[in-house]
Amino acid sequence: MNTNLSSLKNPTPLLLAEKNKETSRKHLVWAFGRHLNHTTENLGIVMTQEFHYDLFPFSMELSRLRRLPAMISSLHMINGKLRAFSSIHPWTKSQVHLPSTVDNWPVMIIMGSHILGQGCHFFYQDLDVNSVIRDRLDDKPTYMYDDVPLSLLQKMYDRQLKEYEHAQAVFTMSEWVRRSIVRTQAIAESKVYTVNAAPNIAVHFDTNPYSPRNLEAQSLVFAGRDFHRKGGEILLRAWPQVLQSVPNAELKIIGPSPSTVHTDLPSVRVLGPLGAKDMIQEVGSSTGLVIPSLWEPYGITFLEAMSLGLPVIGTNHMAMPEFIVPGTGYLVSPYNTEELAEAMIRLLSEKDKTWVMSQRAFRHAQSYQWSIVASKMDRVMSQVIDT
Repeated sequence: MNTNLSSLKNPTPLLLAEKNKETSRKHLVWAFGRHLNHTTENLGIVMTQEFHYDLFPFSMELSRLRRLPAMISSLHMINGKLRAFSSIHPWTKSQVHLPSTVDNWPVMIIMGSHILGQGCHFFYQDLDVNSVIRDRLDDKPTYMYDDVPLSLLQKMYDRQLKEYEHAQAVFTMSEWVRRSIVRTQAIAESKVYTVNAAPNIAVHFDTNPYSPRNLEAQSLVFAGRDFHRKGGEILLRAWPQVLQSVPNAELKIIGPSPSTVHTDLPSVRVLGPLGAKDMIQEVGSSTGLVIPSLWEPYGITFLEAMSLGLPVIGTNHMAMPEFIVPGTGYLVSPYNTEELAEAMIRLLSEKDKTWVMSQRAFRHAQSYQWSIVASKMDRVMSQVIDT
């Protein structure tokens, strides 16, 4: 288990700001899962630089050897293969502890919930176990949770309820997940706050970079590694209808390996995983973004595209309607190829309307900044930490 940035695979010194002798700084354990991802990193940078927190980065990942008891107890035969779920097993969480030097510090858990030490605890979540169980009981797909035994999900849920009971506040990316957490009645509604999220791309524009070239490109872009969960197959089924109305249209697919995307349409370019610079170039040169996601706890990629001025197409499901607001793009029903094709055709062919949507999408994206997220968190956390 890593407890300092120098021992992480990709150390990010910016997360540990130097002491500012003239400013009163607040200590905070910055706890995250297996990887120090862009959300964890970018929010942490803002907390140190703008809100004067001294962060102690802490990875909650355990080695496979230390997870062995959970591996054994969670073994299940699924589709003829033996699988274990040790990384999400409650026993594994019980083995994660803070170093004694920071055991009394306040703790922020990024993308999850956990009680680590003796200090006050805050959680930042895009999803809760209650939402997963609710969909499973309704026979709805939950994709990465489809194979997790319901008995294990119930154990995870029971533990999460206890964690909510001990939390000083829970911050959520969406109102959708905030309502789900409140319904558990494990924590007072007054302690659960929707603070949203923000783009993680490394560029920021003061004015909309979208230009007439974007309209002329007649190009839509899909971005996401999980092609199935994000509706990639639905998109490919709808695409021939688009070509009937817009013969020169192009579809770019970024994220999944080309070997996992099955299409012989010459108008579809499967670009595979891209680096940050190439990703911004391909998305930023497109007419619009389309991700007809079937199960999306949040969807930061939509915000990133809008911050580049792109109108977006998503589904009227989970958190997506909260930020794909009228005038910034189109929302369609999940699995509905007719609605999806119509939205894509309109975005590509109704150029005047698409141009206006671009302006609105760009303006709307400005209200989603990590500084704004951190400010909402700090207002709550400071009241607890200072007392």
